[in-house]
Amino acid sequence: MKLPSLLILVLCLSFICKSESIIIAAQTSVIETNMVNSWNHIGSKQGVYAGLNQAAQQYQLNKKVIFPPKNSLYKITLVKKLLDWDQQHSNGIEVSLDNLNLQVEQLNQLHFKIKLLPDNSILTANIETLNDKNAWLHHSKDYKELLSEQANFTLIFYGEHHENSQGKTLYGAYPFKLAFDAKQQWLDINITPTDLNYYWQQDYQEEPTSIANIARQKLKGFILVAESGNTKVVRNYLPNSFPKKHIEVFNEFSITLKDFTITSSP
Repeated sequence: MKLPSLLILVLCLSFICKSESIIIAAQTSVIETNMVNSWNHIGSKQGVYAGLNQAAQQYQLNKKVIFPPKNSLYKITLVKKLLDWDQQHSNGIEVSLDNLNLQVEQLNQLHFKIKLLPDNSILTANIETLNDKNAWLHHSKDYKELLSEQANFTLIFYGEHHENSQGKTLYGAYPFKLAFDAKQQWLDINITPTDLNYYWQQDYQEEPTSIANIARQKLKGFILVAESGNTKVVRNYLPNSFPKKHIEVFNEFSITLKDFTITSSP
């Protein structure tokens, strides 16, 4: 027995509508060149930054447009202080997501490619290097937690009021590591909402939260910074006796990035 023509038409239209809903269920947005910027406290290699390894311009973000036209290649040497917490992330990459109007529950994935250039990088991986020019710094086992044989980074999504430390701001952090491998191969980074460690921060005080509690919060952008092995610095262990006179020690990670995209749901 054949189905009536009208019923067949209804079924076909239903199938088409479902297919369209699948297509628009997730969309991928290319993060364009003008959305990617940086900050840099270094300026020139003077004072606390006199001991940096490279020429000053290497710590600035360099953008080079590649194919397709809306994509770019980004180069920078990211710096993390290992002694003092003042401006410990001495520079970094910042990406604005304002034009995406994105909520936490809409984020499916952030994707990008990254390559570490070990020949142009400095990794402080032993106590001797940390203590070399600071005789006051004893061989504490705590300091070993700062050290790593890999390049450590943190990518941090942020919500509203990020520019104001007194405002309550949502953050979602994703730590990752790159091996010091002379092969210099591209590594794919794929970050989903469940990969992030969420917390509220106000006046530099953190309060952990869960993804269920912040699903409707806006994600205004994200930053990428170099890190120590445990994200801390020596001063975290000496908050009341950290000397004003010291010679700063750094991690310097020279990286190249490309193919920033965000997949989201409507």
